[in-house]
Amino acid sequence: MGFVSRSGILSAAASAGLLALFAAAGMAALPLRTATATWSFSPAVPMDRTLEPTVAGSGIPVLTLRPDRTTIRSGYARQEDDGRIRVTLYDPSDPLLARASEAVLFFADIRTLWMLATEAERSELRQGFDRLGAAMRQSADAILRSPEFTREYRPALQESARDAFDKAWRAPATRAAYDEMMRAAEPIVRDTAMREIRPLVMRRLDGLIWEILQANVGAVLDVFNARPWNTAPLEQALEAAMRDVREFGVLERMAGAIVETRQTKLFLQTFANGMMDALAADPRVEATVMRLVTDPRMGVHLAPVGQPVGELSRMAPRILFGVRADADLNALAAYAFHGFINGRTGPVVILMSPQQRDEMLRLDPRAPKLLVRSAGP
Repeated sequence: MGFVSRSGILSAAASAGLLALFAAAGMAALPLRTATATWSFSPAVPMDRTLEPTVAGSGIPVLTLRPDRTTIRSGYARQEDDGRIRVTLYDPSDPLLARASEAVLFFADIRTLWMLATEAERSELRQGFDRLGAAMRQSADAILRSPEFTREYRPALQESARDAFDKAWRAPATRAAYDEMMRAAEPIVRDTAMREIRPLVMRRLDGLIWEILQANVGAVLDVFNARPWNTAPLEQALEAAMRDVREFGVLERMAGAIVETRQTKLFLQTFANGMMDALAADPRVEATVMRLVTDPRMGVHLAPVGQPVGELSRMAPRILFGVRADADLNALAAYAFHGFINGRTGPVVILMSPQQRDEMLRLDPRAPKLLVRSAGP
């Protein structure tokens, strides 16, 4: 009896020891809020916003970029009041961290997923979108040339476009931008007239006084009969000067200088925005487009789009989200997907090698936010 009791006690003690070991291992892998920060970073360029994790209170995810461009969760980070970002690693001795000496802040969105894809994968995606674009242009051309569109949809859309043009042109913001453009163009026109047009005209007018006198000598001497002046030499000289202006590209240069002014660009942008706003607010456009996209007669023209759409629907999740039969979901893709659902993309810190960091900056100098490691945690 005593032997059995001692055996039961030993068995229970062994089980309790195993449970304690499992609990300790699990606690070591959990992102505890009280854990000491491993590293401390400061943004290379001060940020004008506070970093808010996608999930409130969970900390900013810290990921490590593998050589195959996939990511794995390595810890979490928190932003201090002074702007510094403290990183706590789950396992500071992880061999993967040996080469990941650089920290870069991203926002978990499609752009970041695109940047973390390999060059071959990005090229594959570009080709897929190019094929889709070509198919969509082919379908659009077929729809626009179809008798159904010409007869039933084009008149309504043209009327809406004309109304939007008139509304945008009469808008106070457009008129103010137009006046500013004309004020900016005036000195350019004046300078071009003095520096380029005037010399061309004067060259043609040299000696013109004698040609006019020769053409009108009869009218000058005949004082008894009123005769009209012969202005043909003057007209011919001005026509020749205008040909010179065209041949020397004076008007093109002047127009180009006017178009390049800030005021002209602002006018064009203001007018275009006003026209697009008017079209978007026109209920006739929405009704016409809805009838067009639901018109079963247009289905035959959309056939070329089917294959590229199918290819992209398989390719994009595989490349951007890491959805592969032989691999786990890319960690960054999981946070990006969570942000899409919530309608708010959250920050992530990605640890990578200097070579990987330089490639990210080459792809997009603005999206990656470089972090500089501080001397202490």
